[in-house]
Amino acid sequence: MVIPTTRRAVPYGWHPRAALWVATAVAAVALIVAVLDWSGLDVPGVIQIPAVLFSVFLLPGIPIVVALRIPGRALATALLISASLSVNLLVTQMSMVLELWHPAQTQTMVVSVGLAASLAAFRTVPADFRTGSLGLSRAHWTTTRLALLGALAVSLVLFVVAARGIDILEAGPYGIIPLVGPWYFLGLALLATTIVLTLRATYIDHIVMAAATALAVVYNTMLVAVATGETSVPTAFVHRGFISVLAAMHRLPNLEDARYSWAGFFSLSTHIQESAGFADLTDVLFWAPVVFGPLMCFGLYAIASAISGNVRIAWMSVLLYQAFNWYQQDYFAPQAVAGLGYVAILGTLLWQLRTAPLPTAGGIDRILPGRLGVWLSLGRRTPGRVSGFGPGRTLAVGAVLLLIITANTVSHQMTPMLTVLALAAFAFTGTTRYRTLWLAAGLIFAAWFSYGATDFWMGHLNSLFNEVGQIGYSVNRGVGQRLNGDPTYKSMQYLRIGASGVFVIVAFIGWLTCRGRRAWFVSGLLCAAPFVLVALQSYGGEMIIRVFLLASPTLAPFVAIALVRYSRRLRRVPTTVMTVVAIILALGVGVLETTNRGLNAAFEASTKAEDALTQGLINKVPPNSSVMVFSHAPHSVGPRRTMDPNRPVVGYIDSFPCLDNLAQCTENRQPDYVLITHQGIAMMDLQMGKPVADMERDIAEILELDDYELFIETDSVRILHFVDAPTLDLSAELARSEGKDS
Repeated sequence: MVIPTTRRAVPYGWHPRAALWVATAVAAVALIVAVLDWSGLDVPGVIQIPAVLFSVFLLPGIPIVVALRIPGRALATALLISASLSVNLLVTQMSMVLELWHPAQTQTMVVSVGLAASLAAFRTVPADFRTGSLGLSRAHWTTTRLALLGALAVSLVLFVVAARGIDILEAGPYGIIPLVGPWYFLGLALLATTIVLTLRATYIDHIVMAAATALAVVYNTMLVAVATGETSVPTAFVHRGFISVLAAMHRLPNLEDARYSWAGFFSLSTHIQESAGFADLTDVLFWAPVVFGPLMCFGLYAIASAISGNVRIAWMSVLLYQAFNWYQQDYFAPQAVAGLGYVAILGTLLWQLRTAPLPTAGGIDRILPGRLGVWLSLGRRTPGRVSGFGPGRTLAVGAVLLLIITANTVSHQMTPMLTVLALAAFAFTGTTRYRTLWLAAGLIFAAWFSYGATDFWMGHLNSLFNEVGQIGYSVNRGVGQRLNGDPTYKSMQYLRIGASGVFVIVAFIGWLTCRGRRAWFVSGLLCAAPFVLVALQSYGGEMIIRVFLLASPTLAPFVAIALVRYSRRLRRVPTTVMTVVAIILALGVGVLETTNRGLNAAFEASTKAEDALTQGLINKVPPNSSVMVFSHAPHSVGPRRTMDPNRPVVGYIDSFPCLDNLAQCTENRQPDYVLITHQGIAMMDLQMGKPVADMERDIAEILELDDYELFIETDSVRILHFVDAPTLDLSAELARSEGKDS
């Protein structure tokens, strides 16, 4: 008698046919919108904008992930988002580099491919498949879930009320924390209570945890933005200016800014701006953190799940990442997109390592006995394939990773270098089948750096070589030079340093407790790899901050492991007491993160007047005028400063002698216009150590010289003009900044 074999159902992260129907619908609508746009017909923004944005984030990632049969919702989502962004990014970057710019045509081509891929992917879905429960059935909607979701809703309302009541112009050396008020702390306490109760429950409610995590991202990233109505990171306005330049030129400008040498993000953003019908991306800047932040959580969860194998620890890891993420790199920037790709790559390789057969290392240990011989033997082994993944599908997964690597390479200077180090760690520990992927990534980076980033290295050749190995120099630029200025502000910086230091130390303790696990050695190398970058370059003083950011996705799981393991020693403590203590600790960490994240609010927060009036000034000054800016003016970046042959000359406070006597410096330079913003004054006060009272005396002295007249004055902006320079009509910009019709 022949016993029939039982065929196991194929696992998927999301219901494959439902996902493909979503992709098909998005592709069909986006295609219609693109064709109408190509034909010159107007499409309502309420349709055009979502169609373009959803197509960029979902196509062709959904059919790719379905065809590859990626299990696990977190990993599948991380991969489909990164794959979609990578395809769109590479296509738009190629269009920009080759000067074949045509957004409607490009959009039509990409969504057509996405539609065809979605229809074709239906044939890859087997008759027998399984997916995990989403917890949306009526039985899951218990009183407890509804109560916890209600608490989160109240917490969100309290957050908005607290944020809208903040006067950002009152921010000082302590940042935003003194301004938040009691409603904020009450809302944060509700969020902390919900998180602790859900994590300590017998079964994790993923719906509540997902909502709580999303709200944690809001609390962490949107406080200043909701208070001002503008994005909280001023560099985002610089990026908006770059995109406006590309939208006007339809090619990359030469020798303008090093970031144009890695313009993939800016090319894609320009495509979005023109395809979706935006005048500029100011509104997108505002909402970017609550898009990139939650999307990042999928990759973080996939990494933590692969390292720990525990759902509770995975959720804790995601929240701990947010709780110590004061680095502010989740705004509208290339780093945010590159980070999504990086965690997707790590999540995929760690998932394969966790589920594939792994042979025992051996060979060299016979020649070199001891731990050294064992470690050297690791690189000789090759893991097996994941169950259900044959040679073709395994190779296809590697091709998707290479696609993401390539997109990151043309978008960001630093993350590709870290990716090479991470892939090398997998290869040399024998924990991946893609043993030469690190070499391919290195060759792609070298090729782009040599031929695509020539403007950068031709102007920075000396610093590139001189900074290699100069760890002290990188640390000094990243830490030492930031501990200047106002004494109180300087002291507050130690909170940030201490938080990051404790995070690393606790993660190291957690890592030590995991010895013997399959991913133990390679995950330790992944935690350490970012710190190697400090020896390569200072990244303009940013490197020491970025390495902590880039290490956090792999540090967070070990922090969670350490907390869980050592909390188990307190089993004799009553459950109620432990819960209360956990809520208090979670609230304390939340307050600490609010303090650290908002420490620079005084000079990073932008008012609508600063944005509108700065743009108006730059766009309306007479040809070849000179503008002196007190500190910095990120809102001034735009097409006129790049493309106009008679563009204004914008100068800054570029020396301490000038800072010491602003009146004399202004008189010596005799600019046609002087731009003074609250943002700039706060930066000179807190970071450069020039007291506000001294600056006000200097400004009064300038006006007493009778060479300058004040013609614009708001709470956050003052503009002076030289007596011989014309007064500009900025009434429209002033009205716009006040929310009035011009």
